[in-house]
Formats: sequence, structure tokens, C-alpha cells
Amino acid sequence: MKKNLLVLLGILILIFTLTMPVFARAGGGGSSGGSSGGSSGGNSVSHHTDSSGTTRSNPIGAFIQLVILATVASGGSIVFIKKARRANKRSHRTMRALAQIEENWNPNEIQRQVEEAYFQIQECWRRMDISYGAPYLSEELQKDFDTKIQWMKIRNEEVVQENVKLLNAMPIAVIDEEGEEKDTIWYLIHGKMTGYYIDKNTRLIVRGKRRPEAFYEYWKFIYRNKRWVLSEIKQKNEMDIDSFA
Repeated sequence: MKKNLLVLLGILILIFTLTMPVFARAGGGGSSGGSSGGSSGGNSVSHHTDSSGTTRSNPIGAFIQLVILATVASGGSIVFIKKARRANKRSHRTMRALAQIEENWNPNEIQRQVEEAYFQIQECWRRMDISYGAPYLSEELQKDFDTKIQWMKIRNEEVVQENVKLLNAMPIAVIDEEGEEKDTIWYLIHGKMTGYYIDKNTRLIVRGKRRPEAFYEYWKFIYRNKRWVLSEIKQKNEMDIDSFA
């Protein structure tokens, strides 16, 4: 019996280890957890084999591949931003119309609360103290954050965040239901920071990198106790911007 419990505990530890946050921003990179969000194609290198059987790098081929990848990525980003802006315009029109009959849909007040929440929630993650961010998080997300934070403490880890910025925050989907408690709004968050995890004793980096990283995330807000609180974070690659049309 004791052996079975130890095995079960070992499995649970392994599961949590594999799903530990990679990014040092709030939530550790959202529900995707261990995904870095990058494309493996970015590391591809072109090779050819000479007559002696030795494999050599082909710098021209590698350069061409990098140019193609950069062009595709750039084109995809332009399309993404255009779709986000269209969704933003639709959302603002809807919010202005709803604000005429429901006070919780005031666009300026919602924007203020979202921007405030962004920085407070990041600070909550940096401090690894769920009570600091509680006023800005739904009960479900508080539990999710706290679980991740407790496991980081068990692993003797500490969050480092530097130069936390909010580059843009735009509403892209508005859902108005009967009763304020069912109202929902999705925001596209464009942020930037330098974030990583260190071992408390050695002060060495255990996850993440000491360099600035810009990112897009979808933040879902719900209305609770007369304010908008964050209830879910999704990464850009976890949802299709078209789904908000």
C-alpha cells in the first residue's frame, strides 16, 4: 500500500513538473504551460553532403530558408493585426451601445480596469502571492494560480520580472447575457517584459531567458462584485482570432 502511494506521488510530481510554467509572466504562459510558442522551423539549417561523405552546412540555403520564414511570419502578423483591429472596432461599437442601458459596459472604465489588472496580476505572479492579485482574479483562476505558485515554492523557485510593459490592450469580443454575472469580454493583450525563474539558493536561471520578450495573449474578463476580473488566459496559438468574429 505504501509503495503504491509513493508511485502515485511520483507520478503526480512528474505531471506537475512537465506542466510547470515556462514563461515568467502571469499564469506562466497561460493554459499552454510548457509550450514556448515558437516554431521549430526557426532553427532549421540547410546541409549537403560532399563526395567524402562529410555533411557540411550550406549557408546560402540556410539564409534563403530564414528569409522565407521571416516573410511568412511577417505576413501572418500583418493579417493577425488587421483581424484584431476589426474585432476591436466591432467590440467598441457594441460596448458603446450597451453602455446606454447598462453601466458596467462603460468602455473607458473597462479599459482602465483592464490596464490596472494587467500590472497588478503580473506583480501578483512576481511576488508569488495570490492574495495580492485576488481582487483582480476570479475564484477559479485564483485556485489555478495558487496551485502553480505552490509547486514553484516546492521546487524552491523564484520569479524574476523586469521592465514589465503593456504595449496594447484591445477588446475583441463582447458577450452580454441576461444578468451582469454572465457578462464576458475578451481582450487581446500585447505585452513585453524580461522574465525568468531562478533557484532561490543558487540564484541561477532554471527556466526562461534573460532577454526581453514581447507576447500576445487572450484575456477573458467576467463581471463580479461590480468590477471586471480576469477568469482565463489563452495564448495566441491556442485560439483563432477568427473565432471572435
